[in-house]
Amino acid sequence: MPVAEAVAKITGKELGSAEGAVAAVHCSRGIRTGYEKYDYIGYGNCSAANLAFAGPTDCQYGCVGFGECESACPFNAITMVHHFPVVDPDICVGCGMCVNTCPKGLFSLVPRSARIIVRCSSRAVINKNHKICSFGCFHCMSCVRACPANAISLEDDLIRADHKRCMEYGPSCHEACVKACFMLHLIQPFRKHPLLKDQNEITEREALAL
Repeated sequence: MPVAEAVAKITGKELGSAEGAVAAVHCSRGIRTGYEKYDYIGYGNCSAANLAFAGPTDCQYGCVGFGECESACPFNAITMVHHFPVVDPDICVGCGMCVNTCPKGLFSLVPRSARIIVRCSSRAVINKNHKICSFGCFHCMSCVRACPANAISLEDDLIRADHKRCMEYGPSCHEACVKACFMLHLIQPFRKHPLLKDQNEITEREALAL
């Protein structure tokens, strides 16, 4: 039985809606340290921790880090690295279990051929956002203005990408939105890990950004 068909059987969903999709995490906390705002003592999953002042992490919109998504994934496609979920696209079949599980709504299913990904889900205003994460989105709209395909928009205080429009336009824009963004890792070419570059090197600035 094909993997996607097996997932459909397990989840009780119709095969096809998520075919060709892979899970993506819209957060850049990654390997950033010193993000705890209090010592959490309680049931060790994200949903429980989120009930206590949006969890122990400093960004109320960011990853809680207890790995509920990892536990929910029936195919072990998610690995927690430094208390942050990393999706393996070679294993992920787009079943959407992580999307339904994350209490912060940080996961979505994107096309496997997606060209870019938005790595921030903060709706906070610029001053508050940057006191917490100096590389979080501050809604400057530079990426929106730079995109020749009109595939980037600000909706409900979040930068969102229309992957269909983006892919139809093609690579001739040379990832204009990525280049226009003032934040180092907020909008990235879509890769396995937020910090994984083609040459497998991470600069000091990139490490400090998270």
